[in-house]
Amino acid sequence: MREMIAAFRKLGHEIVLAAADTSGDRRPDEDFEVVRLPCPKSRTLGLDGRYMLANMRARGVLRQIADRFRPDAIYERTALYFTAGEWLERQTGLPRILEINALLAEEQRSRLHFPSMAARQEARVLRNSRATSAISECLKKMIVNLQVDPNTIRLFPMAVDPTRFRLSPEPNFRRRELGWPDDVTVIGYVGSMNTYHRPNWFMDLAEKMLRRDEKSIRFIVVGGSAVKVQRHRSRLYKYVEKGLVHFCGTVPQSEMVSWLSCMDVILVPGAAPQATPTKIYETASVGRSLIAPATDPIIELCGADAPNLFTPNDFNSLEERVREFLNSRTKFDDFAVKLREKVTTVHTWENNATGLVNWFQELGAKPRAWK
Repeated sequence: MREMIAAFRKLGHEIVLAAADTSGDRRPDEDFEVVRLPCPKSRTLGLDGRYMLANMRARGVLRQIADRFRPDAIYERTALYFTAGEWLERQTGLPRILEINALLAEEQRSRLHFPSMAARQEARVLRNSRATSAISECLKKMIVNLQVDPNTIRLFPMAVDPTRFRLSPEPNFRRRELGWPDDVTVIGYVGSMNTYHRPNWFMDLAEKMLRRDEKSIRFIVVGGSAVKVQRHRSRLYKYVEKGLVHFCGTVPQSEMVSWLSCMDVILVPGAAPQATPTKIYETASVGRSLIAPATDPIIELCGADAPNLFTPNDFNSLEERVREFLNSRTKFDDFAVKLREKVTTVHTWENNATGLVNWFQELGAKPRAWK
């Protein structure tokens, strides 16, 4: 969402962000207004109950924002049990685009008390949406299977800001900071440590490879909550102590390019079946090689014959591809050059924002910002 907001603002539009979670670092250029939506904490309600109560309380806050800010359009990211955006659309008559990155009732099933009810509510919200932005063809098919009109759905894949994620003039800066030689091969993991990202596979691979070779390879892990980082760090403690593995934890957005640039190859051990992770676009944009699972959305981006893809859910296939990279790096790096060209010209947040603004106009918006 922060990248979409930045792209809208770059095009000259004004933004107010309303969100339940407003924590996290903010870049100096993120000087737009942020309003925190009510976020009930009572554990006795359960996750479903908290989401429902938050939705009811959000209506009043959103109405106040609309009366004060007088927006010309509503851009909403889906949330479970959240119908306040749909309600605001009816109240104001404003055009609204609903962005969806995953079917949340299924993604959060293990945390819900009433997953079937959540799924019905999610499907109803999607069927009622006049305009839904989906991140992949795979996700669009999943939505259409819920009896949603396919004509209301358009594809806006994940993207990158190539003005920030660009080739680094000093790619080895972080290596030298860590005391690592320029000629070692650095293998990296970037992102959260959600189960479907398979961070445990990255740790398995690091442990296996370092048992055989402690001279020519190093491993870096960027991201993850403090608890998860500590768990994986403890497992690889011997190699962390030797300076062969480095855990960064969560880093500010401003530092991401320097960490990505110091890696020779970034591994994506797992990905949700309906999405291409943002880190793939960011890795490509800084010109680094990557190895990722051959899910449908990633094939859409890379191509079925891409040398960097491995069989999803197959650790041996991942390991084979990594060893291929170590033994025959040129074809991976050549592919990285081609992928960077595609990503930085086609898959940019500014392109997405321009397409969404045009869609808002089709939906009848007559914004003050448009002359």
